[in-house]
Amino acid sequence: MKKLYIIASLVLIIASLAACGDKNNNQENGVVRNITLSYADWGNQEINQALIEAFMDEYPNITVELRQDITGAGGEFTANLINAQAANVLPDVFAIDNVPTGLSNGMIMDITEYWDKDEDTQYVYPNIAETAVYNNQRYAIPSFQFIKGIYINLTVFDYYNIPIPEKDWTYNEFVQTAIQIRQAGQNDFVYAIDPWFGDLDFEAIWPTQDFESVGYQTFDGERFNFNTPMWIDAYNAKLDLWAQGVVAQHTEAEMAVIGDVWPWLAGYTAMSIDGSWNLWMVDSMYEEYGFEVGFWPYPGGAAGQFPPTILDYAVVSSQTDHPEEAYLLAKWMTFGRQGWEVRLDIMEEQNVLYLDRFPVADYPEIWERAEGFVDYIEGVRENVELFEYSKPDVDKWLPGYKAFWEWVESDDNNYWSRIAEGLITPEAFAVEWENKLNALIAEALSEYLE
Repeated sequence: MKKLYIIASLVLIIASLAACGDKNNNQENGVVRNITLSYADWGNQEINQALIEAFMDEYPNITVELRQDITGAGGEFTANLINAQAANVLPDVFAIDNVPTGLSNGMIMDITEYWDKDEDTQYVYPNIAETAVYNNQRYAIPSFQFIKGIYINLTVFDYYNIPIPEKDWTYNEFVQTAIQIRQAGQNDFVYAIDPWFGDLDFEAIWPTQDFESVGYQTFDGERFNFNTPMWIDAYNAKLDLWAQGVVAQHTEAEMAVIGDVWPWLAGYTAMSIDGSWNLWMVDSMYEEYGFEVGFWPYPGGAAGQFPPTILDYAVVSSQTDHPEEAYLLAKWMTFGRQGWEVRLDIMEEQNVLYLDRFPVADYPEIWERAEGFVDYIEGVRENVELFEYSKPDVDKWLPGYKAFWEWVESDDNNYWSRIAEGLITPEAFAVEWENKLNALIAEALSEYLE
C-alpha cells in the first residue's frame, strides 16, 4: 500500500508540473495566456479606453493597448493604416473605412472560422450579416449601424403653419412638403431640404421603398440595375427638385445676411437628409437657437418603409500573432453582447442621453436596456423599430463600388458638370453607369476567387 501511495503521489506531482508547464508556455485550455493586443479606431477614445479596461478585467491574461498614433477618420484613417502595415505595426484589431481596400492590400485576416463557431453571430440582423463575405469567406465584422433619416426642424414647420408629417410618411409626401415649405419660406431665405453630402439621394433609396427585394442603389445581391424606370424616375425627381430651387443652395447675398454658420443649424432649412452620427445637432440647435428638432424615418414607398442604414466595420489584422484573442477583442468592441452592456454602463455613468450608433445584433436584453437612449429624441424609436426591414448601404464593403465613383468623378468623364448643365440625361447615363459598375464589381470579386 505504501508503494502504491508513493507512485500515486509521483503521478500527481508529474501532472502538476505538466500543468505548470502549460501555463509557462502560455497555454491553458487552448487559450493563449499573458499576451498583448492593440486596438485602433476613429471613435470616442474615452469610451474606447473604458471598453478596453472592461475587456481586460474579463480576460486578465490579455493586455490591450489603445493605439492613437493612427490618426484621422474614414479614408484618411485607412490610408494611415496602410502606412502602419508597411512599417509592420498594424494594430491587431482596427476599424476600416473600406474593407476591399484592406483586403486588396493584404492587411486583414479571414475570420470565417471564428465567426461561424460564435453562437452570438446568429443574433446579427441577417441583412447585415451577409455583408463583407466574399467567396464564402468573412473578412470583416459589422460593428455599428447608423440611421440615414430626415431631421425636421419642428419650429420652422410651426412658424409657417405647415403640418408636421407622420413618421410613416411616403417620399411623395416628403416632396410635396418640401415644395410647400420652400414656397412659404422663400422671402426668408428658407429652403426645404439640406441634401445628403451635397446631393439628393433619391435614386439610391426610393427604389428600395417601392420594391421589397431591391437593395441599396438597386443592388440585388449580384448586380446594380440603373437602367430601369425605378432608378431613372428617382434620378429625374431629384433633378426636378434642384431645378425648382427647393434644395438648399443659398446665394452669396443670402449668406451675407445669414452669416458664417451652417444655414441648417441656424434654421434656414426645414429638413435635412443626414445620419444619426449628427444627432448632436438636436440639442445644439435647441440650446443655440431655440429650435425643436426631431429625427424622422426616411419616407417609404409602395412596398413600405425600409430605412437605409450605414454600416461600419472592424477587422482582425493579418499581422496579428493571436487571431482567436483578436477576434474576441473585435467582437467586444463591436457587436458583442458583453461589450454593449459595458458601453451602456459607460454612457449612463457619463450621462450620455442618446445613442447615435446602434447594435447590429438583435439582443433583446440590450435593446431593453437601451430604451431610454432611444426615446430621448423624437423619431428615433420609430427608426429603430424598423431595423429588421432596413436596407444597408454597400459603400464600405462591396468591391468595385469605390472605384466606380472615382470613375464617375474623374476629369475624363466629368459627369457631374454634364448632368448639372443638362448635357446628359439619366436615360442616357444609366446604361453607361450600370455597365461600368457591374463590370468593376465582377472584376474586383474575381480577384477574391483566385
